[in-house]
Amino acid sequence: MNSLFVIIGLCVFALGCKAERDASSLYGADESGILVVDGLLIVDKPLPSIFVRQTVGPGQIYTRQAAAVTDAEVVVATGGQTVVYRADPDSLGRYLPPANAPLVLPERTYSLTVRSQGRQARAQTTTPGRLSVVDAVLLDDQTLAVIRRFKTFKDGKEVVYTAPENQVAYQEGLLEARFNPLAVKGYQVGIESLDRDSELVLESDLLDEKDYADLERYGSSPAFEAKDGTLRLPWFAVYYGGRHVLRFFAVDDNWFDLIRSVPEFFQDGDANAFQPGGLAGDNFERPFFHVEGGIGIFGSASMDSLGFFVQPKK
Repeated sequence: MNSLFVIIGLCVFALGCKAERDASSLYGADESGILVVDGLLIVDKPLPSIFVRQTVGPGQIYTRQAAAVTDAEVVVATGGQTVVYRADPDSLGRYLPPANAPLVLPERTYSLTVRSQGRQARAQTTTPGRLSVVDAVLLDDQTLAVIRRFKTFKDGKEVVYTAPENQVAYQEGLLEARFNPLAVKGYQVGIESLDRDSELVLESDLLDEKDYADLERYGSSPAFEAKDGTLRLPWFAVYYGGRHVLRFFAVDDNWFDLIRSVPEFFQDGDANAFQPGGLAGDNFERPFFHVEGGIGIFGSASMDSLGFFVQPKK
């Protein structure tokens, strides 16, 4: 799983680098040297890398290298087990778990402690239960009757892109995924076009040549609720033909609160096109961090995926 796909939407360590944002709008007082942590745990995946950086004062030029904290003690603990991280010599500010790092377990509480030069940041996450897509169907866009059912990754890694059931003509029918709802605040979805040379299928009178050139091959949704365990893919979130993968994340409180309190990450260009039904969010003056003694994200999610192939509109 490409966890960086979702980090694109979160990327907390870069919050302080937006020149147009005043530092006080992000974390209150105009202070530099505040620890910024960035770690996302995915159920059934090994413990991830964790980034440790620090804020810079207003008027200072932000670079990841200058903001990197290279002397931190980074520890993740759960159920009496303690995992000590080490600094990555090839990436300043990045800390790596041991080579034999354990898998992240569902419904387990993990604690993060970061210490550096007298500063300490602490955070805690409780991982969601396992998320599983139990069914994926193509619906008639008028009657909502099921036209056919898709193959899933349980049927094989490649079959989801080659099976006739998973060939979808652009804007014909509605693709709906169904999963067992979990006891979480909400969900996030990412979509990625895997064929880097595939052609555009999106057509719009509102877009010019430059707009088309700026369209990305990935995108992520805002936080949303799905209490009924269904999600319909909006066609305006699909720009290209070829192989696509949808990644569904059931997110913990930390992840959910951050992405719903930083709406600008989903208002850049066409990044806000992916707006599933049941959007959950409020107007926040500042990002909602669950980090004691610092800012950033130490969160978790469980994930499942769905693959399909987009053909040009007939």
